[in-house]
Amino acid sequence: MLSYKPPNLRLVSGRGGSMAPDAPHIDNVARELRMKPIFSRHSAAAMLLCSASWIAHAADELVVQVSQNGASATGLAVVLDGGERKVLDATGLVQFDLRGGAHSLQVLDGDQVLHSFRFSAASGQLADVLIRLQDGQEATAQVESYFTTESAAQRAQALPGRVQGRITSGGDPVSGATLELSGGVSRSVTTDANGRYQLEAPRGVYTLTISHPDLGTRSVEQYRVIASAVKASDFSLRRREGGQVAIAMPQIEEVTVVASMAATGMQESERYATNVINTLDVEELSRFGDTDVAASVVRVPSVTVQDGQFIFIRGLGDRYVTSTLNGAQLPSTNPSKRTVPLDLFPSNMVEQLDIRKSYLATMPGESTGGSLEINTRTFPNERGGKLSAQIGYVDGVTLEDALVDPTSGDWDFVGIDDGSRDRPIIAYAVSKALDQPEFLNPAVQQQLGILGAQALTDNLQYDEETALPDMVLGANYGDVHDIDWLGGELGYFVAGNYRNERGVRKDGVRRTYGGVNASRVLDDFSFEQFDNVIDMNGLLSLGYNVGQSSYTSNTIISRVTEESVRYEEGVDGDELNPSLNWTIQWEERQFISQQFTGEHILGDDEAWTLRWQGTASSARRDAPDRREVRFDLQDGDGVYNLQTAELIRRYDDLIDENFDGSVDLEYLFSNGDLESTLKVGANAIHRERDSDSDTYGFQGGLLAIDDNAPNLRVDDVINDQTITGVNATGINFLDKTLPSDSYEAELDLNSVFFSWDGLWNLKYQFIVGLRYEQYEQTTDTFSLAGAQSPVQSVLEEDSLLPTLGFNWFITDEQQLRFAVSRTVARPDFKETSNATFYDNEFNFRVRGNPNLQVSDVTNYDLRWEKYWSDQESVSVALFYKDMQDPIERVVQPASGTAGNSRTFQNAESAEIMGVEIDGRKEFPLDDSYTRSFFVAANASYIDSEVTLQNASKRDLQGAPDYTLNLIFGYDDIASGHELTLLLNQSGETIVDVGVSGQPDVILEPRLDLNLVYRYALSDDFVFRVKAENILDEAVEFTQGGNIFQGYKRGFELKAGFEWTF
Repeated sequence: MLSYKPPNLRLVSGRGGSMAPDAPHIDNVARELRMKPIFSRHSAAAMLLCSASWIAHAADELVVQVSQNGASATGLAVVLDGGERKVLDATGLVQFDLRGGAHSLQVLDGDQVLHSFRFSAASGQLADVLIRLQDGQEATAQVESYFTTESAAQRAQALPGRVQGRITSGGDPVSGATLELSGGVSRSVTTDANGRYQLEAPRGVYTLTISHPDLGTRSVEQYRVIASAVKASDFSLRRREGGQVAIAMPQIEEVTVVASMAATGMQESERYATNVINTLDVEELSRFGDTDVAASVVRVPSVTVQDGQFIFIRGLGDRYVTSTLNGAQLPSTNPSKRTVPLDLFPSNMVEQLDIRKSYLATMPGESTGGSLEINTRTFPNERGGKLSAQIGYVDGVTLEDALVDPTSGDWDFVGIDDGSRDRPIIAYAVSKALDQPEFLNPAVQQQLGILGAQALTDNLQYDEETALPDMVLGANYGDVHDIDWLGGELGYFVAGNYRNERGVRKDGVRRTYGGVNASRVLDDFSFEQFDNVIDMNGLLSLGYNVGQSSYTSNTIISRVTEESVRYEEGVDGDELNPSLNWTIQWEERQFISQQFTGEHILGDDEAWTLRWQGTASSARRDAPDRREVRFDLQDGDGVYNLQTAELIRRYDDLIDENFDGSVDLEYLFSNGDLESTLKVGANAIHRERDSDSDTYGFQGGLLAIDDNAPNLRVDDVINDQTITGVNATGINFLDKTLPSDSYEAELDLNSVFFSWDGLWNLKYQFIVGLRYEQYEQTTDTFSLAGAQSPVQSVLEEDSLLPTLGFNWFITDEQQLRFAVSRTVARPDFKETSNATFYDNEFNFRVRGNPNLQVSDVTNYDLRWEKYWSDQESVSVALFYKDMQDPIERVVQPASGTAGNSRTFQNAESAEIMGVEIDGRKEFPLDDSYTRSFFVAANASYIDSEVTLQNASKRDLQGAPDYTLNLIFGYDDIASGHELTLLLNQSGETIVDVGVSGQPDVILEPRLDLNLVYRYALSDDFVFRVKAENILDEAVEFTQGGNIFQGYKRGFELKAGFEWTF
């Protein structure tokens, strides 16, 4: 006996009271179904049957069946979305076309409402709905939605249905005829002496083939098997002229009602998730109106996003969180972070996001905080596509003067530098030549100094332009074709996006502090920053399904370019002089991935599933020509002086090459009341990084030239007349690149795992797993002392990571989950290198630490869940993590300019504990359930404590005190209106740890309020308006209770449309 696990089954209830669902919905906690075969000789319920229309209209997207007191309901009517009223046929069946989105169904007896409820389906999905009406009991409904292009493995593990009937020829029974259902999985049966057959298969759309030695072979296309139901189809075969066999389709009057569906079909089914998981599907992503994954995941309990890019789960991020794309781990395009920036992935390229919060042996061993699984979209059921466009307004920048990079290339509008910002070849050549001064006479050195300095004088002044409205464009298209000569189907999905948006940080304040407990202000600056973000993304997904195998190819290219100009004015603490400065930066981040996957159903009993994937990816960050310019008021003459020695031009280039390959085998088996799933697998990752950085500037001229700059222009001071190539007489070239600014790194991570989960008596589930990881990471950098031999950091570790879980299905409505596991947290390349990089949030340098150690973590999770319906649930979770040698970012103990830098270090130990609460309540506003209001809320309280080497304690860096999400929604399905209000806030979070008596730098709580309105003018055209950052509360960082940095981002208004064709 096999175990069936369809992820899209939903049990729902509607108005008039809640039902006792057999299983919770995947709405917020994804869970898979475990059930026995749905048909038994103890069948207690008479269900409805199929007629000819089931064959003739098998491809209709929604099939609704209604039973009343155990028999097919007749004479009743069903209304979809408050629209057309359709009467059930003699078998209790009705069919509708179905579009993606939320829907309401209403069962009527005349004008009396017997049952109404809501469900949702993605665009292109088929749905089977079974409604049970029983006198004296609550009505119940089961919804099973799926894509016809699902893989063979998905089809094999779906809910089964049954087809049965009789084959005759000329009125006589046909014995020995073979009926075969083919399409992803195959099932066949031979008729008995009376011509009767009975065949069970997973729900779905098949090709039905009938063959007989004497009567030949004939096929029926688009034959649909309905989940959890019996379908009776009688066929009459006759021979045409020429020997061809024809199938006479059964007529509706030939169908009779028979006892069909066992009670176990719903009442013994149990949803389960082997770990704690939250899910956002394509419909929720669309509803929230977020442009990328980073903006979407904050809707999940205990999830926050830092810098609009990096995910934190339960207060842990970076090295404590893993990210996968279609099962492959992702390299980061940001040198300051371990995890991949989530703004690389537009939401319209994503099918589903899974946020796993408790560890399983099948997950990467570094999933201490959790794992984010990004699943991209695949080819659709049929030909179709979507076009979308959006414009936007940002208060404080749109249609106003904005500071911009003076360098302008031909391809800037698509975020690709055409070489205008490349490192000057002359400056590079000069720097190499001057590395060997012993071979150069003074005259040659002087000329080289002149050439190098002159190569650095262009585009040092910021420019201004009027900022145009934001623009976002998107398009996707897909189709599927039957390949007869290969016996399978080939599909494709292609998507592209372009985004050009402005951002602003206005009313900015930046301060640094000294003295005991940061009691003395050193630097005190006001600033404004203007950003221009340009995204280009593309996805090509190819899929081929044949027999019991599925193959996919996913090609992804994602680019994010950010141009930023920051202007500061205030008092510099080192000299207590008025000062102003600006920074100009152009940063390109690119991710390219090519992935091949396969899924195969094996064995005669189809109990084995083999999955494999191979992914080659490249992540690159190119930040050419970062310019830093500073003027100080020093002489009391009221004229600013250019600080020539502090002017720099920096060129960064980082490339990560990554290969990820994995294979796993799953076996489903049963032994009495124990149903088991056994998984084994292996994974190999090889990653190489090459990071180069060059910094150039000027020297000399301090006494020989006039550095007054009354017009605040660099060329007032540095020009052809003042560049002499000799320090004593004027300006000279200087290579400011440190030996430690470049590094190389390599990582090899090999792992194998074993996992077993068993469901006993459909009530108790046990999960046992073990993962073994062999890890080696090497980082080579040069020392600051200039030694020729590199500073090498080598981390080698073998880890055994066990996991144990227990799930108790207390009742049909309640579940309790417990898990304990061991994980690790390893430092990244950049954290173990001796190189420096820039933190764009605070505009300071960060340096790695080659002496970092690996952290060991023990995790405990407990979660209680209760489900009243598809739309209503509540859950409470407790978690605890015990960490040894946690890694934190700390303030660098130093004075002067170096005192504003950061590094990393291990604390002695840390503990994190917390509670999560998540719930949703639906309020129907009419009998038809077409208008409704819902409230969804989730909150978490996180208590963290770090023990330091001196036994003192404080909160863990990066962990907020709490997170809060509140969502209010209104739907009017009949008129197409949808309104969603979203509130998000996180508690105090230590961003940087203070050392040497300095307080921590803390990100203060900030309430974010967004409003999304969608209006479906038709099934194909949707208009959308989104108001973001409505409250425009300041982003504030404090140190010792004083403002460390703060700014406002400005209110945003966006409007656009989506056209589906």
